[in-house]
Amino acid sequence: MKNLLLLIALAVFSFGNHRLEAQSAPSFITSDPQVDTKFPAAMAGITVPSHGVDMDAVFYLASGPGPHGTVLLLHGLPGYEMNADMAQSIRRAGWNVLIFHYRGDWGTAGDFSQQSSIEDTAEAVRFLCDPANLQKFRMDPRNLVVIGHSLGGFLAGYEAVHDPRIAAVGMIAAVNLGTINSDASEREKRIQRWQAQMHPLHGATAAQLFAEAQQHAKDWDYVQWADALRDRPLLLVQADDQNRTSMQALADVLRHKGALALTSVAVVTDHSFSDHRIALQTIVIEWLEKLKK
Repeated sequence: MKNLLLLIALAVFSFGNHRLEAQSAPSFITSDPQVDTKFPAAMAGITVPSHGVDMDAVFYLASGPGPHGTVLLLHGLPGYEMNADMAQSIRRAGWNVLIFHYRGDWGTAGDFSQQSSIEDTAEAVRFLCDPANLQKFRMDPRNLVVIGHSLGGFLAGYEAVHDPRIAAVGMIAAVNLGTINSDASEREKRIQRWQAQMHPLHGATAAQLFAEAQQHAKDWDYVQWADALRDRPLLLVQADDQNRTSMQALADVLRHKGALALTSVAVVTDHSFSDHRIALQTIVIEWLEKLKK
């Protein structure tokens, strides 16, 4: 059992002005749930419609009759880290999870852009709120949570700002598209890093995406979204990466504005949380468990 004890020694937990000590991993991460033979857990390969394209998606259906809270889990660009391990743990905790691929990404038809991924996220929320799908997947419409990593973190925040149906939002190592062009020397380095990972994307180059972000710099700076985010449960998880400064700035502004339910966590790890996957799942699931109360 000692191997099941998780000591997040390098993570700083802050709930408002409170700090917590190291946490043990929830059983949802380390143990399978009791099987419900009438309403078993399941996984379905589905498509989600968006502007004439059927986006490839996976729906993780939680065990039990429900209705279940549902997490829309958004991956980054292009999404080499899909966070499927997190999806499985979240499902074991009693939540449904939907992961989908944006238009122009990982074989989904269409051309990729950041604006189209914003639109795709909104369509995924529309899909999850459709009455027929609510019944089919045993979902609770009052408990829809959006969590995203990297670009997905940006998209999660953007969707929460623009859709009151989102009950809570989690932003993990979120890229701030509004500021990625602000440092000219860093901009060129970032374009090179992005371009090296563009193979799964169709219809876009890194330079085009940075130019697109420049056109929307004011609206896409998520630090400016603090007023719209302050009234809902919000999880911010920082990594030791290029997005840390913006993530910390958002947390600071939210605290200054008296955010009602902010959880801000910093983890010393890389952008993908490569050596802190259990830590990341623990942070997310413990936050989700608090939403049930």
